[in-house]
Amino acid sequence: MKILIRSLGLVAVLAMSTLLPSCDKVKDAITINIGTQTVTADFYITPQETGTKELAIFQYGINIDSLIKIESPDLGIGNIKKAKIQSVNLTFTNATQNDHFGAFSACELGLASSSKPEYTVVAALTSNPETYSTSLDIPVNANVDLKDYFRSSVYYFKFSGTTRRATTTTLQGKATIKFDVEAGL
Repeated sequence: MKILIRSLGLVAVLAMSTLLPSCDKVKDAITINIGTQTVTADFYITPQETGTKELAIFQYGINIDSLIKIESPDLGIGNIKKAKIQSVNLTFTNATQNDHFGAFSACELGLASSSKPEYTVVAALTSNPETYSTSLDIPVNANVDLKDYFRSSVYYFKFSGTTRRATTTTLQGKATIKFDVEAGL
């Protein structure tokens, strides 16, 4: 009888050890992607002297929790598994022949949020040509997981760069930032 009870106990332990990892696999497989979202925000760069510095700060508010709940009412902002910036495009609406993106030799975009106030660089361009341009695509760092930043509803962007020649115009810009968020159990 003792052997039978021990055998049943061993079988139960083996069954549980194979079932529990399976539950984790099923849990990991249940994820939703809220689809590519777009942030569009205006910013201004005042006339600049040459050198490297912060050029503009702008913020954007979006309720990621509501976007997740549209896809799955049981999930929310606390269920974010990963968040990534897909693309960053900046455009000047009032560029001049002297004051345009060619005036900046390098630039980067940092992200902070109300849940994580430290800025992290999400996109950077280290060698921008000195040619006339009113639009700039900044390469995104695809290795940065931003899930902790996206557990918020207010996002802060900091545009920094190196001015290769002084500018005289207050440049009006529009930032278009696309991102993906994935949530799951």
